[in-house]
Amino acid sequence: MRIIKLDGRKMDTRQAAWAHIKDALGLPEYFGNNLDALSDSLGEMRDVIIQFSYVNAALNALGSYGASILQVLRDQAESRADFVMKTSAN
Repeated sequence: MRIIKLDGRKMDTRQAAWAHIKDALGLPEYFGNNLDALSDSLGEMRDVIIQFSYVNAALNALGSYGASILQVLRDQAESRADFVMKTSAN
């Protein structure tokens, strides 16, 4: 499985969050920088482990929008066996 690392400390604004997500996931430059585009892109990925560290940093910086990003990731993990998500507060 491919391991993708997300670091909540690099997600202190929406713009920074999308830049980090795009880079970590290897998404194309034309990626839409929105929750629907993230869900669609994740749906196309196979055999993935997302390691999301410093989740609390992202949630503190982004508030409910950070929670929405986290929920998109969790939805993928809950609906598929080939998509695993691991989180840590720090």
